[in-house]
Amino acid sequence: MVHGKKSYLVVFLLVLSLALSTALAEGGVTVEANPDSATGYTATFTYEDPDAARVQIKGGFTFYRPGDIYALSNGRLNLDGSIADPEHLLTPETWEPGASRFGDSGYVADMTFDEATGSWKTSVNLPGGSYLYQFVVTDSEGNETTVTDPANIPSVNALGANQERSQFYVSYNPEKQAESDDWTFVLPIDDESAKGEILWLEYEGATFEGSESNAQQMMIYLPAGYDAGSEKPYKVLYLCHGGGGEEGDWFHQGNAHNIVDRLIASGQTEPFIIAAIDISSGTDAELVANVLEYTIPFMQDNYNASAEVEDRAFAGLSKGGKLTYAAYQLASDQFGYFGVFSVGHPSSDYSILDAVALNEPVLYLAVGYADNTLDYAFQAGQVPMAPFSVYLSDVGVDYVGLNVVEGGHDWFTWPQTLRDFVATALWK
Repeated sequence: MVHGKKSYLVVFLLVLSLALSTALAEGGVTVEANPDSATGYTATFTYEDPDAARVQIKGGFTFYRPGDIYALSNGRLNLDGSIADPEHLLTPETWEPGASRFGDSGYVADMTFDEATGSWKTSVNLPGGSYLYQFVVTDSEGNETTVTDPANIPSVNALGANQERSQFYVSYNPEKQAESDDWTFVLPIDDESAKGEILWLEYEGATFEGSESNAQQMMIYLPAGYDAGSEKPYKVLYLCHGGGGEEGDWFHQGNAHNIVDRLIASGQTEPFIIAAIDISSGTDAELVANVLEYTIPFMQDNYNASAEVEDRAFAGLSKGGKLTYAAYQLASDQFGYFGVFSVGHPSSDYSILDAVALNEPVLYLAVGYADNTLDYAFQAGQVPMAPFSVYLSDVGVDYVGLNVVEGGHDWFTWPQTLRDFVATALWK
C-alpha cells in the first residue's frame, strides 16, 4: 500500500476498518429500537464506578426549532449549548420531529446509581445520526473529572489519534422522525466492500518555532479498492481541523470516511484520497509552505496521488478554514478547489483580489445557521461569512454560494458542509 519509502519515514501500518464499530465491553452505550420512544430509538449509558458520588452524562443531545430567530447566528444560544431562555433549546425530553441539532456537548444530565450492579445508568431518546459524549464523574471529596467512556474508547485512538469523546450511532426511523432527521449519511455504509481504510502516520515536515522535532502527523483515508499501481492517480483533499483539534477529528467526530464512502458508492463523486493534516503548530504562512514543500511531496512519493493542480483541494473548519483562506491567498495556483467552513475572512491579512489575480480556483463557503461566524466578527478586521459572501459578489469573484446548513459551530454542521462540498463542488 505504501511504496517508495524514504529512510526517515515512519509509517504505522495500523489499518482501521472504517466502520469504526461501537462494539462495547461492560458498560458503555447501547442503542435499541423502542416503540415507546418519540424517535423510535433509545440510547442507554452505563458507567461502572461504585465509589463515585455522582456521575453525569455529557453529550451532543440538544436541538433547536428550524428557523428559530433565537438560534440565528447564535443570537441566544451559547457555544456550550446553554441558552438564556430554555424554551428555545430542545432536549431529548422535548425533542420534536425535524428539530435541528445544535451543540455537540451541550446536554448534561444526572445518571442513576444501581446498588445491585454498582453502575450508573441513564437513557435518552435520539433521532438518527452520530453523537459524541463523555461522563462527568464526581468523587467523594467533590472533585469533578470529565472522562472518556472506558467501555467505548474512540477507535481512531488505536491508530495514533487522541480523541477524548466517545461516539455512537443511531438509525433513522421514518415513521417517527421527519425527513430532515435522516442522518444516515454519517453512518458506516452496510456494504463492507465499499468501505475505505484509514492510516495514521508520521512524516518529516518543517520544524516550527517552539518544537524540537520535525515529525508531523497525518490521518489518511484511502477509498475502497485503492490501487497503488493504477495508471490514473488519485485526487487528494487536504483537510484541516479547527483550533484545539487534531488530525483525527474529521474521521472520528466528523465521520468523513463514512460520508465519502457513501458518496463514492452512490456515484456522486469519484474515489479520492483524504489527507487530514495536523495544524496545531506554525503560522498560517508556515503551514501553507509546509503543505507545499513537505506534505504534498510526501503524498506523491508514497501514495498514488496526482501531481496535477486541478486534482488537489484544500479545506478546513474554523481555524482550518482560516488557514484555507491563507492557502487561497498564498497558493491559489497550487490547488483547484478550496472549501471554507465556519470562519470569517481575515481581511486585514489577506486580499482575495490578489489571490484571484494569481489564479481563480473553485471557492466554496459554508456555515451553520446557529454559528455566530455567520455574521459576527471575532477579531478586528475580520469579515463574517455572510457579509464576505456579499463582498465577493460585489467585486465579481466567482464562488460556490454560501451554503447555510442547520447547526452551530460544532460537529453537526461540519459533516453537512463536507458532504455538500464533495457532492456539489469538489472535482466538478
